[in-house]
Amino acid sequence: MNIRLLSFIGLLLSGGTAHAYTIGTVFYSNAERATLVAARSGITQTAVYSVTGIIRRGAGKSVAWVNGRAVTETPQDPIIPTLIIGRDHVMVEGKPIKVGESLDILSGQRVLRLPEKAVRVRP
Repeated sequence: MNIRLLSFIGLLLSGGTAHAYTIGTVFYSNAERATLVAARSGITQTAVYSVTGIIRRGAGKSVAWVNGRAVTETPQDPIIPTLIIGRDHVMVEGKPIKVGESLDILSGQRVLRLPEKAVRVRP
């Protein structure tokens, strides 16, 4: 038994420094975290955002439909962490997108799917 104990201690002492690993990055940015969450949930990450509707509530959570999903500001959506819901638009990564509009964040190209003045904003 003493031989096993001595050989185990010798193994630990000899191999401890030869196989040292670094941890690397432990914390991620919001964009990196959103990519990880999307990959884990099976949702594909995209740079094109389409807004199809907004419900703005004065005393509750506002909801916007972005890319066919209902999303809210709080709790923060893991796929779109920079979401801000306005009265008649949504801000994604600091860029406004109106209802009925699609925006490619990378190229800046906008596509309006509805005719002008087709969306009414009620007070």
